[in-house]
Amino acid sequence: MQIKIDTTPYAHLETDAIVSYVFDETDPIQGTLADIDKSANGLLKKLATGAEFSGKPLEMTLIHVPAGLKAARLLLVGAGKRDKFDVALLRKIAGAATRYLKARSVKKFGFLVRENDLSDNTAQAIVEGAITADFETDKYKSDKKPGKDIESIAILGYSDANKSTGEKGLTRGQECTGAVLASDGIVGPKLKKAPRTAVHHSLLFDELAIREGGDRPAPEWDGRQVGL
Repeated sequence: MQIKIDTTPYAHLETDAIVSYVFDETDPIQGTLADIDKSANGLLKKLATGAEFSGKPLEMTLIHVPAGLKAARLLLVGAGKRDKFDVALLRKIAGAATRYLKARSVKKFGFLVRENDLSDNTAQAIVEGAITADFETDKYKSDKKPGKDIESIAILGYSDANKSTGEKGLTRGQECTGAVLASDGIVGPKLKKAPRTAVHHSLLFDELAIREGGDRPAPEWDGRQVGL
């Protein structure tokens, strides 16, 4: 699976899906989401008003053929209360979205970072969550179903001016996740690029916690049905 920082405007990216996150607040459609909503003729606000999504942690809503985007789908994942949002939850969001889309045979998607979160730690958390979720312990079993692999993820929202910040976090995330998987005997020692730490091991703990609790079911909407 390839992951990169992509400065392409999210609305112009041709991909299977774009993922972003929404907060649990009175008006969840703000900032970047407000721009998407405007292009979608107010669909996001209609869904939010109708309680189709609330922003509760890991609650997911999938919109097919979203107006204003070249992506085939838009997946919104709940991020909980804004004042409690942190990189640990973002890591879980990235992991939950990766598993959800992978189960639907999505090959490539973009993860759109919200306008106030464009840091190296953000990119690192997304990479760690996605890689850990994508990895399957039965990868080499003969009964593995074909066509379920994520091929690429583009981390969106960064500009040319702060692309290097995102790339710094991306590299650190790849190194930390590789070290965790290697130290737990899941992948080969050649991926041990970072020391074992309790923080690194928490990546797997987060992933196991999500799997035990399960992902919230995602209602699905067609972006062409704006009159919902």
